Amino acid sequence: MSSPRGLIEVDGQLLRWPDLISIRVIGTLYMAADSFEVKVNNSLMLSDWFKKNQEIKIYLGYVQDPNRWYKNELEHVFTGKIDGVSPSFSGDMTCRIIGRDYSAPFLDTTFTVAYAERTASQIASLLCSKYGLTPNITSTTEIIDRDMYQNRKEWEILQSLADHEGFICYVDKNKTFYFGQRDLSDEEIEANLFYRMGFKSNCQIDFDDNAVDSFNQVTVRHYTQKQLIEGTAKNDTLIESMGQVKERVYYSSKVKTQAEAKQLADKLLPEFSRYVITGKASKMAGVPTIACEKKVSVAGCGRFDGNYYVERYDLTLNKQGFLMGLDITSLRPDEAEQYRQDLYSSDSSILGSSRKLGSGTL
Repeated sequence: MSSPRGLIEVDGQLLRWPDLISIRVIGTLYMAADSFEVKVNNSLMLSDWFKKNQEIKIYLGYVQDPNRWYKNELEHVFTGKIDGVSPSFSGDMTCRIIGRDYSAPFLDTTFTVAYAERTASQIASLLCSKYGLTPNITSTTEIIDRDMYQNRKEWEILQSLADHEGFICYVDKNKTFYFGQRDLSDEEIEANLFYRMGFKSNCQIDFDDNAVDSFNQVTVRHYTQKQLIEGTAKNDTLIESMGQVKERVYYSSKVKTQAEAKQLADKLLPEFSRYVITGKASKMAGVPTIACEKKVSVAGCGRFDGNYYVERYDLTLNKQGFLMGLDITSLRPDEAEQYRQDLYSSDSSILGSSRKLGSGTL
């Protein structure tokens, strides 16, 4: 029978398994950084070794022999940097380290490069090289208006540019900077969620099926020289199913003509009219290969059975076990705009030695 295990590697050196108390990794989509929290036994003053900005890699998974195992048996799930070190010099002598992935510097830094005519891919390349990441950037040709990328956080700019081009943008666990089309080919089921199905049962899950935040008509509006510029887009199918028109009015100074207003309304409608079922699954065994936009299947929940996309995951490993929580949605998350909330400001966020680290894994 396999046993859950985990390792952290700090600046290339592995922390011994006996020194680890718990590991937690939260993954989310696009605008928010993936984040981690590691708690260790500090009786040997490991807090003297941990420093801000050290690189950390996290490995999680299952091993066949819990008494003799190696790093290559685990899944590499996270790479980032330490943001904070919090030792507790009390009865328990522990140390907590927290941090984020390599999108964090973009989230923290305002773009201040002097104005020049640039395309979206040129701006992406400029920022990618600034932080020494490996580029995987799709070339674009349209020159971007300076207003889109002046005096804003770098990650906000990159996400806006990605939206503009119909792309997504993220930094993966291998420090590759991706700016390009979403991969729609991966439809493999990564995990199966069972509720009230005897010995197969493996989770608890809550669903939400409502139209509180769903709009079936979007109107883009702008006043210029006392003239109204306006364009409207509507979802007739959703209007019929909801039994009424539910309109969202969006003001934009960027639109200069009725045609531009209509074009922007057409673009915004799919985002504002998302009529989806969402769910929160908990108390299930950790799956180290889980990732945002991966698919999971649900069974045992009546009409809510089916396949869902992951939009957030929470992996927690300690000496008692390896558990996972998921936020899921019935439709593929199509718009990065939905997820523009840094985990640092979220209630669910993680963030709110004289002896060197050993090189062994046992």
